[in-house]
Amino acid sequence: MSDLTKTYYLNSIVMEYEGDHAKIVTAVRNSMAFHHNFDPKDHRAIFVFDVFADLLDLQVISTGIKILLGFIGLLTLGIGGVGLMNIMLVSVTQRTREIGVEKALGAHRWHILFQFLTEALVITALGGLLGVVLAYLVSWSVGSLTLWSAFEENASEGDIHLYIDSATLIWSTAILSFVGIISGMLPAIKAARLNPIEALRYE
Repeated sequence: MSDLTKTYYLNSIVMEYEGDHAKIVTAVRNSMAFHHNFDPKDHRAIFVFDVFADLLDLQVISTGIKILLGFIGLLTLGIGGVGLMNIMLVSVTQRTREIGVEKALGAHRWHILFQFLTEALVITALGGLLGVVLAYLVSWSVGSLTLWSAFEENASEGDIHLYIDSATLIWSTAILSFVGIISGMLPAIKAARLNPIEALRYE
C-alpha cells in the first residue's frame, strides 16, 4: 500500500461486508486492537464508519424533520382556517341586508348556507392552488441549482432534487378541503339563521 499510495501511513480502509453490521464492526475493531496494541473498547483509538448505522441515524433525523414540518403545516392550516372564518364572519355581517332580501324573496336556509359555504370553499381552493403552484416553482428552482455537479463531472446525482409526491398532494387537498368546510360552516350557519325582518332592518 505504501508503494501504491506513496505514503507510509494508511488514512482509511474501505471494505464491503455481508451479515450483521455490529458484529463486523466489533471484529474489525478487535483485529485492529490486537495488531496495534490498543483497547478495542476505546472508540477514540480508531474511527470505524458504519454506513448502515449512520443511515439509521439519518432516517431518525429525517423522521424528526418530517414530524416537525408536519406540525408546522398543521399549525399553518389552523391559523389559515381561523383567518378564513373571520373573513367569512365579517362578510356575513356586512351582507346582512343582502341576506334579508334573499330570504324575503323566498330563499331557504340551505340556500344561504350553501352560498356562504361555497364562497369559503372557493377561497380555500384558490389558496390551495396558489400553494401547489408555489411548491412546484420552489421544487423546480431548487432542482435547477448546480451544487455538487459544479465541482465534479457527471455528479448531478449529488445535487438536491425535490419531488412532490402525488399521495402527499392528495392528502394535502383533502385536509385543506376539511379545513375549508369547518372554517366556512360556522359563518354559513350564522347567515342561514338570520331573521329576515331583523336582517332587513340592519344598517
